[in-house]
Amino acid sequence: MKRTITLLLMAFTLNSYSQSINVQLDTTQTLQNSDGGSVAYADIDLDGDNDLLITGNGPGTGVSSTLYVNDGLGNFTAMSQPAIVNVFAGAAEFADVDNDGDMDLFMTGNTSSPAATANLYLNDGMGNFTLASGTPFEASNSGDIDFGDIDGDGDIDLIMTGKNASDSVFSKLYLNNGAGSYSLVSGTSFTPVWKSSTEFIDVDNDGDLDLLICGANASDVSTTKLYENNGIGTFSLVTGVPFDNVQFGDIAFGDTDNDGDQDILLTGMNVSGQGVANFYVNNGTSFSLLPSTPFLGTFFHSSAFADFNNDGKLDLLHVGNSSSGLIGHIYENQGSNNFILADSTLSGSYNGSNITADLTGDNKIDIVTTGTSFTAPFRAPKIYINQSVILSVNELNNEDFHLTLFPNPTNGLITIEINSTSQSAIEIYDLTGRLVLKESFFDTMHSIYLKEAPGIYMVRLTINNQVYARKIQLK
Repeated sequence: MKRTITLLLMAFTLNSYSQSINVQLDTTQTLQNSDGGSVAYADIDLDGDNDLLITGNGPGTGVSSTLYVNDGLGNFTAMSQPAIVNVFAGAAEFADVDNDGDMDLFMTGNTSSPAATANLYLNDGMGNFTLASGTPFEASNSGDIDFGDIDGDGDIDLIMTGKNASDSVFSKLYLNNGAGSYSLVSGTSFTPVWKSSTEFIDVDNDGDLDLLICGANASDVSTTKLYENNGIGTFSLVTGVPFDNVQFGDIAFGDTDNDGDQDILLTGMNVSGQGVANFYVNNGTSFSLLPSTPFLGTFFHSSAFADFNNDGKLDLLHVGNSSSGLIGHIYENQGSNNFILADSTLSGSYNGSNITADLTGDNKIDIVTTGTSFTAPFRAPKIYINQSVILSVNELNNEDFHLTLFPNPTNGLITIEINSTSQSAIEIYDLTGRLVLKESFFDTMHSIYLKEAPGIYMVRLTINNQVYARKIQLK
């Protein structure tokens, strides 16, 4: 079992801001129609800002997949990418599959034919993508994908769920050889699902990625399964978990109570056909359902935890179809998993997804939602710019901020876990002062691979203009 070392904060303090949450719809730009589509983001051209991918369907445009380049201020321009296939009813995610320092792209879904697809596109470092040949991936639609290093070898593996070209339901795991070449793992016991959501999450804090899957099984019955990783990429079903069985749903996770483990919000349609939004608190060894949360049950969309007001606590974006109609809500986390409704003015939508990311470079988390809504433009994604106004400055207590770096010592793979989604920068130096690695990230959990000689290295992490330093040993 891998060791997790929680870093004690040094003499630096982290300033945070107590402020209301205020996001405003950007009415100046319209992206392609996205009904039944996906949205993903990454810095595809390495210029320091987040670019967008939109897929989907809609009147006038039909089935489309479009890459949009960010000018750094949140203004997006469509980029010609002839290699990328137009799809809908699938999933998309950026990941550096070949460890060359830029973000590649994996997409599934139906073409306009319709025909199921699963394509890996390699990035040349300037945002130009070419189709990878000879990949083993199952052509699919109506499913989900997720990347993660499941076996601790420093490269990104892949889980896929959905329906294949023969209309059969499947769940398949693929291992990366380190150069972006994948092979199917045979003999896995994952329940086949579609109308699904999949997430690699370290639920038990042992330093490896476990797997949570929800969706409809081959009998079209809602199901949710948790699989524990033994540390080398072999998974076993965890029994006795309290998770509701759902399909047409989503998995949102994050350390919402700042106790060092990952809590989970599960949305979707349960076996009774009702929309749910069940929040499960992780105590480090097991989950328990938190009663009396204000979250409306939803399905046909997604939710995400993000710190919208930079106070060191993860808030919740919650979008979808509910018993009250379509909703678009932001709930503010006031601490200890006490959430209150902070904004209900977002246009509700269904048959879509969302992202939360800094689009304008101001260190505030913005929002993009896709799908069909009842406000114009009805099927185009909607961009919400975070315009929260700083009211006062307070010191963030150590009990409100957590920074974890593991494993230490390491064979090269380093995972950083923080309870902030502000832009963070990591720099690693050897003992001569030579900079050996530098990159930025926005996630609450981020993995890097240090390809250097064994020895002691200095890790410098900058978050919200505050700097934290630690030593790490490379074996």
